Amino acid sequence: MSDASSDAVFIERLTSCQVRLRAFALSIVPRSDDADDVLQSACVKLWEKRGDYDPDRNFFPWASGFVLIEVLRLRRKKATDKLMFGEALINSLAADYVAGVTEMDLRREQLRLCVAKLSPRDRDLLGERYDADLKAKQLAGKRGMPVTTVYSALARIRESLYRCIEANLAKQTHA
Repeated sequence: MSDASSDAVFIERLTSCQVRLRAFALSIVPRSDDADDVLQSACVKLWEKRGDYDPDRNFFPWASGFVLIEVLRLRRKKATDKLMFGEALINSLAADYVAGVTEMDLRREQLRLCVAKLSPRDRDLLGERYDADLKAKQLAGKRGMPVTTVYSALARIRESLYRCIEANLAKQTHA
C-alpha cells in the first residue's frame, strides 16, 4: 500500500473513532478541557506512530493506549491536583472502558448479522419502528393492524434478535 493510501486509511480510522476516544478520555479525566488536551496530544502521537499501526488490528484499542499514556502524563504533571484520579484507578478505568467498547462493537456486529437473518417483513417492521422512528400506533395505522399486534410482533423480533446475538457470542467464546 502506498504511503498516501495508508495515510488515508489511518486518517479514516482515526476520525471514525475520535468521538469514542474523547469519551474514553472524559471517563478518566475530570475536566473536559484536560480531556481535550489529552486527546489532542494523543492524536499527535498517533500520527507520529502511524507507521507502527497494523491495519489488520482493531484501531480503537491501539489508539486508546495513546490516550491512556497522555492521561498518565497529565496526571504526573498535575500530581498535586486533588481532582486527578490515582494511576491505578486510571489504569483500571481505562481497561474497563476499552473492554466495554470492544464488547459493544462485537454486539453491534452480531446485531447487524442477526437483523440480516430476519424475514423481510420483520426487517421492514423493525426499520419502520427504529430507522423511521414511527411509534407503534403509527405502524398499526399504516399496516392496518391492531396496536397490540404491533407490540407483540416487535417483542417477538426483539427476543429473536437477543437469542441470536447471545448464541453467536457464545459460539465465538467457545471457538
